[in-house]
Amino acid sequence: MRWITWAVALLLAISVAPPPAAAARGPLRILGADAAPLFYVRNGVITGFCADLVKEIQRRIGDRTPIQVVPWVRAYRTALAGENVMLACPKRTPARETRFKWVGPVMETHTHLYALRSAGLRLQTLDQARALDGILLPREFYSYEYLRQAGFTNLEPVATSRAMLNMLLAGRRQAMVTDREQLPALLAQAGVPAGTVVPLLQLMRTQSYLTFPPDTPEAQVAPWRNALDSMKQDGTFARLQKQWLHR
Repeated sequence: MRWITWAVALLLAISVAPPPAAAARGPLRILGADAAPLFYVRNGVITGFCADLVKEIQRRIGDRTPIQVVPWVRAYRTALAGENVMLACPKRTPARETRFKWVGPVMETHTHLYALRSAGLRLQTLDQARALDGILLPREFYSYEYLRQAGFTNLEPVATSRAMLNMLLAGRRQAMVTDREQLPALLAQAGVPAGTVVPLLQLMRTQSYLTFPPDTPEAQVAPWRNALDSMKQDGTFARLQKQWLHR
């Protein structure tokens, strides 16, 4: 009878055990958000620091996966939904840590609160920022997650960085949040002179990575990681940084 007891116990254990995590579905897709100078379309060609970084890794490992530029919200939600997606250069934050498998880092960014120079605003603390009449920032960006967790109740998420800038220029809100590295290109694309928008307060520094679904086998991720390491060693990575980020 003992074997029956063990058999019943085994069946019970199987019945109550949590199901294994679902494997990422479908062939690999590479998605990046439209954010010059990191990832954008110029003259019909996908380019930018992150785009060129991905292309060079693909060349080295023989990967032919097409690269797509899509709105950030779509890329992020597609990745979180279990699709087999590699995201190009999302920020690594505690809230996202377990959602992805990370390859990198590939760059550091400095996130600031910005306002129109003509507004004459001055801030010293986060508490002062919490009192502003609305802070614009792209929906589901890492900065939105960070400020929401920091207790900000005056956040106004918008669809894109360009929409955010347009609303700031129109005086719809007092401030916006973006990265120091992306601001010059954002202003240039909108035809706005440099210096029109000025920093009020540095909010955070973050590292960008390439990400894969958390259940991606290490054997599939390792070639990307190894190629990135070799690029850092042979000077290719530094060349791309100088070309696109002027570092």
